[in-house]
Amino acid sequence: MPKIKLEPLPPEEAIAFFRQKGYKIGFDWRDVWQQEHQAGFTVAKAMQLDILRDIRTAVDSALVNGTTFADFRKTLEPMLVQKGWWGRADMEDPLTKEIKNVQLGSTRRLKTIYDTNLRTAHSEGRWERIQASKQTFPYLQYDANNSENPRLQHSAWDGMVLPVDDPFWQSHAPVKEFGCKCRVIQMSGRDLARRGLEVSATPKVPTVTYTNKRTGEVQQIPQGVHPAFNYPMGGRLTNLPKMITEKLDAVDVPLAAGVLKGIVSGEAFARFFAKPEGVFPIGVLVTADAELIGAKTHTVRLSAETMQKQIDVHPELALEEYAFVQQAIERGVRIQDGDTALVYLLELDGYVTVVKATGSGKAVFMTSFRRLSSSQVKRDEEIRRLLRKQEGNK
Repeated sequence: MPKIKLEPLPPEEAIAFFRQKGYKIGFDWRDVWQQEHQAGFTVAKAMQLDILRDIRTAVDSALVNGTTFADFRKTLEPMLVQKGWWGRADMEDPLTKEIKNVQLGSTRRLKTIYDTNLRTAHSEGRWERIQASKQTFPYLQYDANNSENPRLQHSAWDGMVLPVDDPFWQSHAPVKEFGCKCRVIQMSGRDLARRGLEVSATPKVPTVTYTNKRTGEVQQIPQGVHPAFNYPMGGRLTNLPKMITEKLDAVDVPLAAGVLKGIVSGEAFARFFAKPEGVFPIGVLVTADAELIGAKTHTVRLSAETMQKQIDVHPELALEEYAFVQQAIERGVRIQDGDTALVYLLELDGYVTVVKATGSGKAVFMTSFRRLSSSQVKRDEEIRRLLRKQEGNK
């Protein structure tokens, strides 16, 4: 089979998007749903992590090296056959507990895995570059002429020019269908003038009601978009904190704490600090502390809402000071504040961190981080107040 015609390799953003993904086990393609694909690598019915790793490694190599599908298949198929993930087999659906005769590996499935993962990685990488250069190239043209049999809905948009920030792209920037070869072309105002092009009106696209029978979720899906692809572009940076958190939850406390210190002092947290979105890992509790507040996780999360509150209420705290959250957890005096909250007093460096577990114990959030008062009198009084709280909980 011919090699997919994509952009020159290696595409740094595409590789970065693919490699930030974690693993998601799913029996059915609807189990790992829509935007979850931006955060996790999955293959329906690949229920063993070692098989999922083998497939992911082959996709990664194809993305980095420009491997043809023929070589991709030649490498991967014998491994999957050897591990028994090939042909049809009876499997239990973990959702319904039914035994179903399902398709595991096949040439057709490998082609879908190869095409979909490479194309989505390239499109996400391209979108990141589009956002970085939209001041110079503020327009996008829809190009639907990359397929021998283009979809009629997509063909109707061929040649259409819209601003980069037009809401149409949030729902329809390619890839939006399995096997879709559409793309967008960046353009400047000078490009439009030279080609005699004009900016189009935003298309009014009808929607279709779709029910995910695995979850019961009902959505309105725009025409021309497969339900599996109904999510906006730009998921690498948005989902990176989520994947970091899941990876920290999966390893032991000392390793997680060591990894977290590098993350909080790095670029990812700096982006979250500058533009809070979603949730970011900010600390790691020792097992004993997690048990004290009924937590089933050791990772302390920082929500975008709390980050924004911190910026508004404590603008004096610099980005670099948030590294003291973990230091307070590790070296500070631990004070239990009720059944679900802990206060950490790092007196020597002058910081107070408060963390609280959710009612279910499935998550722990940092709710406050502040410096002690610079006034010695007020500082001493604050420390005495906190220590009295500790005495009251004994």
